[in-house]
Amino acid sequence: MTSLNEFESTLKEVVQAKRLSASKMTKLTEIAVKSIEQDTKLVAILYRTHKSLPTTAKVSSLYAFDALARAARNQVTKHGIVGDINSEKGNAATFLLKIEGVLDGLFNDLISTRNQEIKEKAKKVLDIWIKSNTFPSAVLTRLRELLK
Repeated sequence: MTSLNEFESTLKEVVQAKRLSASKMTKLTEIAVKSIEQDTKLVAILYRTHKSLPTTAKVSSLYAFDALARAARNQVTKHGIVGDINSEKGNAATFLLKIEGVLDGLFNDLISTRNQEIKEKAKKVLDIWIKSNTFPSAVLTRLRELLK
């Protein structure tokens, strides 16, 4: 359970900092990779934290989602990991599946801020996800429609 507490406290440090810290983001990613078997709880912490943030911190939260999703995609690609959404033990593939489940809520929340800069950052992250096939194309198309 300690790793989840460490993940949550590091996530809060990342998103509440005045500037995004590459070293803290790397630490957050390392903790997530080590705790990937608890994918459901990791995603719940990510999303719950995002929803509780003031508008000013939501871009950093988006970047945390991005870093963790791309790290998981890298693991899936590198090791040929497959995910079963119903498996008890998580892995990088099931982590991605569970993140997919909250992406609509994440992007709707970003759009609801009515902040043009946040919307632009979301478009940039989405473009990166499209180029690197981070998520299935159907998911990415749906997110692109939300941003229009």
